[in-house]
Amino acid sequence: MFGFVQANLADLSQEEKERYQGAYCGLCKTIGQRHGHIARLGLSYDLTFLSLLLSSLYEPEEQCSSCRCVIHPCKKSNRISSRCTEYAADMTVALTYHKCLDDWKDDRNLTRYCYAKLLEKPYRKVKDAWPRQCRIIETELDVLSRIEEGKSTSPDAAANSFGRLMADLFVIESDNWEPYLRGLGYGLGRYIYFADAVLDYKKDKRTGSYNPLNYIETKPEEMKPILVNVLGEASKAFEFLPLVQDAHLLKNIMYSGIWLKYNRAMEKRGKKKNG
Repeated sequence: MFGFVQANLADLSQEEKERYQGAYCGLCKTIGQRHGHIARLGLSYDLTFLSLLLSSLYEPEEQCSSCRCVIHPCKKSNRISSRCTEYAADMTVALTYHKCLDDWKDDRNLTRYCYAKLLEKPYRKVKDAWPRQCRIIETELDVLSRIEEGKSTSPDAAANSFGRLMADLFVIESDNWEPYLRGLGYGLGRYIYFADAVLDYKKDKRTGSYNPLNYIETKPEEMKPILVNVLGEASKAFEFLPLVQDAHLLKNIMYSGIWLKYNRAMEKRGKKKNG
């Protein structure tokens, strides 16, 4: 999810920070256990949000442990995991695998191609376990590729495709919460695609790569009101979910943390422009 879906640590209590880090470390451990240590390179805080969200909604039994890891050998870290963490671990592999293939296709990035080859076996395992999600990921990424290659003049086409991908990713099982999880994933997907397009606008102009902002009148630096509206779609669905555990932490991510990457980039651009 491109690093947008993260917490604003400055507004969290120490207990919430430890809970958030524990979920992140738990996801890392689970990826390694299910798919091998090399798959841990796809670890992100974005999928940590999905793990926390689904755990809060479904309240599965959690396993907690404390141990050292290779990255931080001198300090023990808490690790929190559940069946929702396992799902997030599998989706991490699926998204990373296809992102690497996309990078190879677009930029002939050999490193990413080699990593994709290493993830082929884990991805087949994930596809066997979650055929619906993987089918949608493959379908929508193909749609997205054709939209970008054809340089569609519809600014919403690509964002809608990524929204559909994310909508399916957020649904772990078919139940009463499915419409709201789909709405949340769809809105987040559209926000991520548009926000990423804003941050990549100058680079895409330079390289000639597809960017949906080329087909709207609003300037990239004036996109925030539009992004607020797009994110509002996700927020409406989010508020319907009966979240109790980690409710404040999840709201922190949805309403504050999700803007961090975008705001930092805009602030940096403003300093360069004024400097």
